[in-house]
Amino acid sequence: MFGFNLKINSYYFLLFLAASLLLYWLCPKKRRHIPLLVESVVFLLLVDWKSIFFILFSTIVVYLSAYFIDKNTKRQKEYIALHKEEMTLEEKKSYKAKNKRIRKSLLLFGILAVVILLGVMKYLNFLLGTVQSIIQLCGGSFAFELKGWFLPVGISFYTFQAIGYLVDVYWGKYDAESNPFRFALFMFYFPKLLQGPIVRYDEMKDALFGEKTLTYDNFTNGMKRMAFGYLKKMVVADVLMVFLKFAFANVSELSGAEAFLAVVLYFIQDYSDFSGYMDIAIGASMAFGIALPENFNRPYFARSIDEYWRRWHMTLGTWFKDYIFYPLSTSRFSLGIGKFFKKFSKTLGQKMPAVFGLIVVWLLTGLWHGASWNYVLWGGYYGGIIIVSIFLDPLKNWFYEKTQISRNNVFIQIWQHILTLFLLAFGKILFMCNDLPSSWQMFTQCFDWRNLSLQNIWNQVGSSSFFTAICCFIPVFIVDLIQEIWPKTTFLSKFNRLPIYVRWPFLIALVALVVWFGWYGKGLPHFDFGYTQF
Repeated sequence: MFGFNLKINSYYFLLFLAASLLLYWLCPKKRRHIPLLVESVVFLLLVDWKSIFFILFSTIVVYLSAYFIDKNTKRQKEYIALHKEEMTLEEKKSYKAKNKRIRKSLLLFGILAVVILLGVMKYLNFLLGTVQSIIQLCGGSFAFELKGWFLPVGISFYTFQAIGYLVDVYWGKYDAESNPFRFALFMFYFPKLLQGPIVRYDEMKDALFGEKTLTYDNFTNGMKRMAFGYLKKMVVADVLMVFLKFAFANVSELSGAEAFLAVVLYFIQDYSDFSGYMDIAIGASMAFGIALPENFNRPYFARSIDEYWRRWHMTLGTWFKDYIFYPLSTSRFSLGIGKFFKKFSKTLGQKMPAVFGLIVVWLLTGLWHGASWNYVLWGGYYGGIIIVSIFLDPLKNWFYEKTQISRNNVFIQIWQHILTLFLLAFGKILFMCNDLPSSWQMFTQCFDWRNLSLQNIWNQVGSSSFFTAICCFIPVFIVDLIQEIWPKTTFLSKFNRLPIYVRWPFLIALVALVVWFGWYGKGLPHFDFGYTQF
């Protein structure tokens, strides 16, 4: 257990999952959450035993904070109901204000505790490095290195999940969970622990603790989805990552064709890696009869950057929207900003609260993805595009009105898709390159086609593995295309209606590819899922 580093993309995980499912379904219905909690704890111990102390701390702090917030709310209601005849209006207001201060203090304590833990473990090195750079720029000397520092697995995901739960209880959306072990399962549940999706307690409560019956459809559909996720990760993403790691670390050695292909291939690799994990997580959870929220909605079919981010990592986007953007853009401070800008322009004053909220959200989104100024710049880049598009809305409306061109005109749609992909390309470069100069070098090199050599691709990956990966991405694209054309039905429901002589050869080929490239093939390394570093 200790020193054993369990990987999701290993057959050890499949053995662990099989044992977990067997124990779970053999347990009495009303007690199944108990073995599931034990399995989730064992899973984390097998992945990285040191990380358990951090999630345990967050679980205890948030459970107690929410419990006492909920208890205070109920006590206030009971007290007022009992003494409503004898209390004056002013006494009621005073009593409510006093209790609200208590609840707010508990809320702030819980949020600060988990955020400080996240900040110390994830951002301390970044802050010290920034301080060191500033001191050196000023002519001083400062050197400090944190030895043995590590990022606890899943901390960015379960911290946001915990904050969402605590805020929801404070807002009165639902009662706090009184059973600490049930709340612990909400935090520890292993299919979503490492990379999400970021779930809400009210959405997961019935799924985690309700009585369920094992069904053939749930189990087999979960296994099919997992297999498709492994195809994305191990046959497509990992193969392409071999070249991409070289390409983004050695930009000057790339030909123009290789630089261009590196960006295109990163689109494929990034999507295959992250959505592949989601397929595995959601599929494994389906086998337990527990539905997890979808995290992707065919993002590369988006017609704007704003729409892209509503389709990519959707649970993170909705978390920022509900817990950061809305409270911030409707706060007195934001409304004050709007009031100030109304002096110059009524339209500007109306938009500035939302603009302020977007600036904060996107800078935080950048920081959430990584502890470096490159990620902050990456977040600012996307935030800036979305803010500019808000101010361009009147101009776009004027254009459509004057020209009488439909917004759904096929040429308009094609242009929107091309522009979105172009803007995303630079964002992908910013995300992968170590600094701004290398990002710009990669971007400009994409348009230098004097050298069309692809030798670095063949040296790093090999032509057969490369073309296999590309060919295996084709069914991934086809599945997304089918879903985009017929969004009201799932691909699995369509696939399950195919004749058995079509389904089984496809599934056998899929499993064979995963087994060969995943565990028994030769030569190519495998990588952790990209979002585990966040």
